[in-house]
Amino acid sequence: MSGISITAPQWVGILVGFTIGGLAEAWGIANPESIIRLTRWIDRLFVTCISLGGAFAVLLLYGLYALGIDMHFGLKPLYFYGVGLGGILFGIGLAISGYFPGSEWMALGEGRRDALFAIPAGLLGAASWTALYQTSAGQWLVNQANVGSVIITGQTIAKTSPITLFLIAIPYALVLLAIAYFLPRFRNTHHSCLRAIIRGEDGPAEKTPEVQAMREDTTAYLLEGSIARKGSKAEHFARAMSSEPNVYSRAMLLIAILVGFAVVMGIMLHQIFGESTTYSWIIAVLIMPTYKYSIGVLSHIGWEPFSDIGTFLGAFFSAVIFTKRFTAFRKVIPPSWRNRFGNTEWKRAMGVFIGSYLMLFGARMADGCASGHILSGVVQMAASGLFFGVVVMISGVITAKFVYGNVSEKVNP
Repeated sequence: MSGISITAPQWVGILVGFTIGGLAEAWGIANPESIIRLTRWIDRLFVTCISLGGAFAVLLLYGLYALGIDMHFGLKPLYFYGVGLGGILFGIGLAISGYFPGSEWMALGEGRRDALFAIPAGLLGAASWTALYQTSAGQWLVNQANVGSVIITGQTIAKTSPITLFLIAIPYALVLLAIAYFLPRFRNTHHSCLRAIIRGEDGPAEKTPEVQAMREDTTAYLLEGSIARKGSKAEHFARAMSSEPNVYSRAMLLIAILVGFAVVMGIMLHQIFGESTTYSWIIAVLIMPTYKYSIGVLSHIGWEPFSDIGTFLGAFFSAVIFTKRFTAFRKVIPPSWRNRFGNTEWKRAMGVFIGSYLMLFGARMADGCASGHILSGVVQMAASGLFFGVVVMISGVITAKFVYGNVSEKVNP
């Protein structure tokens, strides 16, 4: 398609990363307990936020494309064995560490000490895939059952008209909205907060002491070890973000829309938003420049290093100025981990290292992570992103069941 085309310089990735990093930190994604509770299927905020932001963004993306604005699409290829195995490893690492590749940079911005163990582990995971890639096993994983970079219909964007893509995006967005409408945020709630708001009700389950305690506990873990003061605006904001009917308040809806908008602007200006490629780029530059995978990374690297820097800076700004969740690298161990393995810091460091290693190894094997595959993939209707996301969730939930069992997730059990 020939239309209005824009290609921004790579440093603009800092601005995109800053925006998404700051908004995601406000969501609570930088806190590993948020991700651990997701894999334990206790708090599904991440799923509903991605659904809401994705529904808005997919209509915006393909609407603009249909109006004649060129996009720098970046659908990941779907090679079932490699993406599937990578998703399994990613989910296992996610449940253990509580981190995505991008949320590790956010956690550094939030001043989380255990993130200091996550980054080097991620680099080791990226190096492991770089070494495996040029072997016969690595080539088999990426070449067998490879259907290419296709959308959910099985077609490529190049072979589908912009109008058709927009028409496909409409029911797709409705499905995402249906997930947000029907999926309750917290465990033991009967319906979703979006449904409650639309109906003007707050069902009986939402008024139980157990759910009320869950809301207070969510506020407590978000602010644990932080610089937020008792009774401050930061505490009120955290409490609002933790209360189920307020998940879809105007502020939360605005955050979801802004994240989706930032992803679309990135695709329009330069490329998709992705975070894990930076790890492979660092390995390629510093340690393994002559390896086949490194040569490919070095020749195709985009603004990922810039967007990762922006993600860190955005989370730092949000944590220090807005949410006050900056922990200044104090000892803060996620409650779920602490209640299962104790408050010993070396155990948490070991868990983060192992989990982050597996996560990055899986991400590079699958050629994407929560940002490039799931977030950007959902927005682009990429078949690979949806497949990867489902595998990650199944793997993560199963792993969390074995790792954490039925241990309490509460800050003060």
